[in-house]
Amino acid sequence: MDNLYPEYATSALRQISLAMIVCLLACLVASQLAYAQELPRLQPGTPISIDAESSEFDYSTNRLVFRKLRMDQGELGIEADIAETDKLDFTDGLWVFTGNVQLKTATAILYCERAQLTFKNHQLADALLNGRPARFEQKADNTGKINTGEARQIFYQLASETLKLKQSAQFTDGSNRISGDQIVYDLAARRLTADSGTSGPVKILIESPDQLKEKPKSP
Repeated sequence: MDNLYPEYATSALRQISLAMIVCLLACLVASQLAYAQELPRLQPGTPISIDAESSEFDYSTNRLVFRKLRMDQGELGIEADIAETDKLDFTDGLWVFTGNVQLKTATAILYCERAQLTFKNHQLADALLNGRPARFEQKADNTGKINTGEARQIFYQLASETLKLKQSAQFTDGSNRISGDQIVYDLAARRLTADSGTSGPVKILIESPDQLKEKPKSP
């Protein structure tokens, strides 16, 4: 019968494969949903503090340049070797950070080589991080596990508390790993979605309990 209807058999196999991927994704994030929480949001009235080893005004580019800068607002912290902006105004400002960039939120830390941050109404609106790769870490206080992800580009949107990982994206919860062209991760709900894009299918590696145990050392 399968030989008589090959196109139907192929379609059925594809549907089964898709269903398996959906089930595996659900299993991967199910344990995280129990720890979903509402993360604190920055408020427009929260003051922004800036500390830097040095600052200068580049007349050739009409930009302010800070070296070894640290910027804080509430639970948000940013560090970088160099920070540049065309105006010291957070009402509608754009900052570019380069070199050992760290962006700390309430529950996650992001690392990259270059970050472009947009401020609206005196608070961070979003951040575009680039690196080889850019990466993030998020510790689950309830379990002690650390969720990590990496990609050549990470887009962080504060309002929705989401990270969009693009280009060679990977995510792991310490035991299971997902890779794809694009991964979207919700920091508050600890929920993710993966997209194969044009780089190939979504790949999922599920470690068995036996593999996670430390192998006995040989005498």
